[in-house]
Amino acid sequence: MTSMSTDPTSATAALEAAAATTAQTGDVEFDMIEAIAKMRSQVGPDGKPIKPSWALSEDNWEEEMKTIPLFMRSFDPNADVESVPELAALQSLIYDGTPEEVAENFKNQGNDMFRDGKHHYPHAIQYYTQGIDQKCKDAKLNSVLYANRAAVNLELGNLRKCVNDCLRAIEHNPTNIKAYYRAGRAYHLLEKYDEAVSAFTHGLAADPNNGSIKVALEAAQKAKLARDAKDAEKRAQQEYEAQQEALVAAVMKKRGIRSGTVLAQLPNAEYASHRPSYDPTTDTLTVPCLILYPEFNQSDFITHFPVESTFAEQLAPVLDEAPAPWDPQHTYRSATTDVYFLTFNEDPNLRRLVKVGKKNTLQSVLKLSWSCVVNGVVEFLVLHRNNQFCKEYVEKYRQRASPASASSGK
Repeated sequence: MTSMSTDPTSATAALEAAAATTAQTGDVEFDMIEAIAKMRSQVGPDGKPIKPSWALSEDNWEEEMKTIPLFMRSFDPNADVESVPELAALQSLIYDGTPEEVAENFKNQGNDMFRDGKHHYPHAIQYYTQGIDQKCKDAKLNSVLYANRAAVNLELGNLRKCVNDCLRAIEHNPTNIKAYYRAGRAYHLLEKYDEAVSAFTHGLAADPNNGSIKVALEAAQKAKLARDAKDAEKRAQQEYEAQQEALVAAVMKKRGIRSGTVLAQLPNAEYASHRPSYDPTTDTLTVPCLILYPEFNQSDFITHFPVESTFAEQLAPVLDEAPAPWDPQHTYRSATTDVYFLTFNEDPNLRRLVKVGKKNTLQSVLKLSWSCVVNGVVEFLVLHRNNQFCKEYVEKYRQRASPASASSGK
């Protein structure tokens, strides 16, 4: 065997070496294998085998193969194709043929991308779109292209795009079963159950024995029934609440109790769900009440305060049974506190502080001209009777209400 004197990292060197030995052995295949094996046995300074410049990486050869035009599965449509002659030649072949042939080719490539998994779905959409863009005269092929693109969009969660593609597919071919099925699935996921049932029903009309559509139709019908039942229950609840509000409003008007809505004073969400209620069997009107403790910036909430009940009766369980976490010394009790109301006025600067006795009923206070049930809730304050903070708090409102204060404000 003649030794190789050319650069072992070159593919040409390997071929030349093989040619030189062939003259002696006459066995071309054997000499080629031996020359390449010898080339592979060469070791570089780093101790690793020397590879030809054209060799692919052992760890990343699959990705590198995709950069070779002949083995490309997809390419960037914005790439400079003319700068790569091989790619330009292959692309020209893609559009070589009738619009129907080109569209069929794009459909097949899209199918390959779809089968290759989610990572290739964008390429599948690209190929199906390129097929659609050929505007071929084959209606069934166009329908398949739209239906297949719909399948990809369905997998990606692009539900409205899926529906739109299915509708276009059905326009081209009203018997495209897959288009009805995919449209139904997308509608179901969008919770448009009526449309889902309609799509599946049309699909079954075209293919009465399709098991997948039968199962999907049954699921959509069950979801529709559940949704309809929930909507009916919601409507019934809304009608009941409307009747109750009308009844409560009539009772309050009859008892001389004012009510109103002030957008600037809307209650917190935790209180907003509670409304005045009336039980005709016992002729009992109850109102939710928010108790404020200004000294501690705290509050309590009574969900159903019977208007014919006194403040003493309702506050005793709140103040006397156990101290609040914010009042560990239990200084706030029925015997040491007073009840105050702020007069009703949409302008907070014009509200006045009025003390009411605990023996009064809530109804007796609500019938006064300055009182009002605002946004369905009654607010009143509880202040300590012998407390410096509370004395100053009351004095602040007393000065605001004095004539001198009113004149100075002008």
